[in-house]
Amino acid sequence: MSLNLRPGLAVAGAAIALPVLLNRRRGETVPMDARARKDAPGSFVRLRHGTTHVMVDGPETGEPVLLIPGATLSLWVWDELFERLARAGYRTIRFDRYGLGFSDRPDISYDQPLFEEQMIDLLDALGVDRPVTLVALAFGGPIAAEFAVHHPERVAGVCLVSPDGFATPLSRGLRISMLPGIGLPFFRLTGNRALKSRLPGYSRDPRVVARVQARLLPELRYRGFKRSLLSALANVPFHGAEYLYRVLDAADVPVQVIWGRHDPITPMPPEDVLRSVFSHADLHLLEGVGHLPHFERPDETAALVLDFLHSNP
Repeated sequence: MSLNLRPGLAVAGAAIALPVLLNRRRGETVPMDARARKDAPGSFVRLRHGTTHVMVDGPETGEPVLLIPGATLSLWVWDELFERLARAGYRTIRFDRYGLGFSDRPDISYDQPLFEEQMIDLLDALGVDRPVTLVALAFGGPIAAEFAVHHPERVAGVCLVSPDGFATPLSRGLRISMLPGIGLPFFRLTGNRALKSRLPGYSRDPRVVARVQARLLPELRYRGFKRSLLSALANVPFHGAEYLYRVLDAADVPVQVIWGRHDPITPMPPEDVLRSVFSHADLHLLEGVGHLPHFERPDETAALVLDFLHSNP
């Protein structure tokens, strides 16, 4: 049986079907709300720009450590280090940035001031009233550095793990995704495939890759992730933060850098450049290690971070 629709009805039907089709293609079918958060570990704090997912462990009297995630992997990326620092007596805090994990995805610009405000609000809400050591992964590097430069009175030290900011390479798909107008629709259609294709680069150890994949892929279904990610990539200097790191290095803030020499996700710059930028830092370049040293060598990485914490009380 043929079905004849008047042109006006056909256009209207297409207009309704297109967003539904795009939503299915991009995989973001689940809203970030109380139902999505029902079984999430940790707790939730209402801050000025929305709800933030946070986990805290270790004694309340311990020296505070704030773990800052990268661009795409939420607070679970700190599992190994989080547990070891807490057992060592530090009040260890990890959280999801706005747009990531189980935190809200407000429809605003995801830039350095937003993340600074989130961190200040979170520390205040948790009653952290003394300087905190920031431990940041990859994309969190420029965020931690700028926070320390702007708020040195609140920072005891900064540990950068595989930090972005040294001409981090962009794939052709990501360059297209960052174009005005067409970028977001393109990324909504291709983003899941692009993010999955990066997974083998996280480590040479297939067990690490499998762990990352098992945690990341389910989070791609939550609405707002791709929009917030593109906004953050456009507004945080993840591919050009060398100037910011030089300012941090010249400030009166202890800095540690831990980086795997075999990191294809955030490749190291030439070592002489790295040592020039971080001329005063406690620098550790790990042989045979990729993007996630705390996953690949958890005991060694935790020992390095603990030595840094002990030396900068």
